[in-house]
Amino acid sequence: MRSKGTIFRFGDAQIAIAWVLRQEGVVTIPKATKPDHVRANREALDIRLTHQDLEDLAHEFPTPSRKVPLEML
Repeated sequence: MRSKGTIFRFGDAQIAIAWVLRQEGVVTIPKATKPDHVRANREALDIRLTHQDLEDLAHEFPTPSRKVPLEML
């Protein structure tokens, strides 16, 4: 999946945080055990996902057709 667009330049966790931050009424509390993790999590605030990025994510992670348990990243 990491072939183009904004998502190519950032880590998986950063993209996940950026996506969650776009959702109205949803909060994310990312784990950060080291200063590098704190910095990476903070960088997620600056990520601007493009329309193409969102389409790529929707294609890679389609909405489930039934209830499924959530996975931890």
